[in-house]
Amino acid sequence: MKLLSERTLCKGKRVELIQRVYSYDGEEFIRDIVHFGHAVAALPLMGDEVLLIKQFRVPVNSWVLEIPAGRVEHGENLEDAVKRELIEEIGYIPHHIEKIVSIYMAPGYSDEVLHIFLATDLEYVGSKPEPGELIEVVKVKVNHMLDTLLKCEVTDAKTLVAISTYLQLRGTLSGK
Repeated sequence: MKLLSERTLCKGKRVELIQRVYSYDGEEFIRDIVHFGHAVAALPLMGDEVLLIKQFRVPVNSWVLEIPAGRVEHGENLEDAVKRELIEEIGYIPHHIEKIVSIYMAPGYSDEVLHIFLATDLEYVGSKPEPGELIEVVKVKVNHMLDTLLKCEVTDAKTLVAISTYLQLRGTLSGK
């Protein structure tokens, strides 16, 4: 596999559309890639509840039940990005965060890597949503979070991965 050329087709506020030309086994092919970079998401736990958000997502023109998440800003480390996103979206700062998994969101067309954390020992400090973020905090009992998510018409992938991974780890840690 050899990268022959790369050019930017379009650049927006958060993403860049790149076209790459590759050569493999004597043949050339073109692929368009959405360059996004790194993002973080957190499963915020408070006692026997998880704090999810119901957020209006413009690309799907609908409200989505999900965990708080956002892009890692230039020069920001993952842990600071998690703390910033949780303050912005739910109004809580975590005093303990633990990375549980990193995933490619859509490797068929995007280079986005999402780092998912477990956030605990939460302290309320007030939310600071970005302009245009329409968010409602939804508390769900930990024992009902997977059922709640699966009742959605379309389920958010990062939230499903976070909850499933947490439940698996919790079962492993408790010996279940």
